Formats: sequence, structure tokens, C-alpha cells
Amino acid sequence: TIVWRFKAEQPPPVYHPFGAYFTTLSQETQNLAQRLRIPLDKTQFFFSFDDAGDLKSLPGGRGRYVLYSPHDYLVEASRQHDSGETDQ
Repeated sequence: TIVWRFKAEQPPPVYHPFGAYFTTLSQETQNLAQRLRIPLDKTQFFFSFDDAGDLKSLPGGRGRYVLYSPHDYLVEASRQHDSGETDQ
């Protein structure tokens, strides 16, 4: 069984919390990278999984659709749905 591991890092700028970051927005969201304020190449792949309710909302307005884990985040096979390259 493959367990997905998302590594926690310190994102730039440094005022964002250390962690592994996720979004509830769909890969088909128009201007996804711009809306998330990330480089376009970070949207090259997607991973879809069930939320276990243990992710934290990013402080501020983007917390509605940006979540993070303050440590490496593991997703067991039973929570995994789909993954692959996007059309970006």
C-alpha cells in the first residue's frame, strides 16, 4: 500500500506558517496559481483525498480554501482518490 507523504516546509514569504499546504479549490479553477499566490509550476500535479479534519486553515481570507499541516502530512490509501498531471 502506498502512503502519500507531503513534506512540511517554510514557504516564502516567511510570515506564512511552516507546513505542508493544500487547497480545497478544484484543479479546474480559473487562474488557480494566481488565486493561491503560488508559481504556476506548483499546479503541475494534483492529489485528491478525503480530509481527516486535522488540517488547519491559513490565517486570513484565504483560509476558506487554503489548509495546512504544521508537519509532514501522511495520506493512507483508504483516503486517496485520484492524482496525476494537470492540463497546465
